[in-house]
Amino acid sequence: MKSVVKYNHSDFTIDELIRLKDNKKILVIFSTLGEREADLITERIDVLKKLPAGVIDKIIINHRREGETSDRTEYVISELHADVDIMISNSASVPDMYNEKGKGADMRRTLYRINTEYLKDSSAEDIIIVFLDADVSLNFFGPHFVIGLAGGVLCGADYAKAGFWREMGRVKKYVAQPLFSVIDHPSLKTLAEFSYPLSGECAGTLKFFNSVHFRQMYGVETGILIDAVIGEYSLADINLGLYDHEHHNDINIQKMSFGIIRAYFRSLVDYGIISLNKGAIISDVFSAEYIDSNGERVIIKEDLNEIKYQPLKNIL
Repeated sequence: MKSVVKYNHSDFTIDELIRLKDNKKILVIFSTLGEREADLITERIDVLKKLPAGVIDKIIINHRREGETSDRTEYVISELHADVDIMISNSASVPDMYNEKGKGADMRRTLYRINTEYLKDSSAEDIIIVFLDADVSLNFFGPHFVIGLAGGVLCGADYAKAGFWREMGRVKKYVAQPLFSVIDHPSLKTLAEFSYPLSGECAGTLKFFNSVHFRQMYGVETGILIDAVIGEYSLADINLGLYDHEHHNDINIQKMSFGIIRAYFRSLVDYGIISLNKGAIISDVFSAEYIDSNGERVIIKEDLNEIKYQPLKNIL
């Protein structure tokens, strides 16, 4: 049975990382939305720029504007870090995509541009992509995020996922980890070995990311992880230590949970691991009722359908 190689971020030193890297390239991608992370993102770039030259080849901002014109996030990054590339997802053109919004959709748009504009003389196997969240608390963020995740890939993993301790982590503790244990199947055993299966911090070869399905919104991490454990890939879990970022309200947590559960079961159906009978379908609509703090009944009915995109390798 496939197993997940476990590392601590401290297993890798900067000198070892540079040695292992050789002629490969490390691209770090942050995702930002509007002006929400305008100040946060520059602080995180400052931290990563303390690494010696030659560790990170390029920092890229996958940015979605909330308006029609340039915003403060773009201005601040351009002024303080002119060498950082800003990719505007709103106007990014991908052959099989339209104007749909979503974290997974914009990650895929950025990867498409990397494939078409950054490869040059490099192969997709020699490009290491490190995805990082922009809203990580600066008390916990550090160069070890890149060193640990890239180190896992440079030591042979196709895909390395971050693990950490986080005070809240409600969706991970109460949804994802129990859910991933519900279906007992040989190809799913390794799901339980990931210490934080929903983490947005991950790394992999560009070849790996070109080979898996991206989902448009809440299901992106789950979908990639299912493809990774079922496929013929080498996997790693990287202990980054302590971690925290912005906490979401209960309604958003419910939407995320619905998206994760939906993506999980949709993936298992698509892989033929489970089937639905007697007219059962996997719903796109999150429906619930609750009593709010004013004692009033609230009805939720929201369409959370998201696109499952084909692997990028099919259109490159």
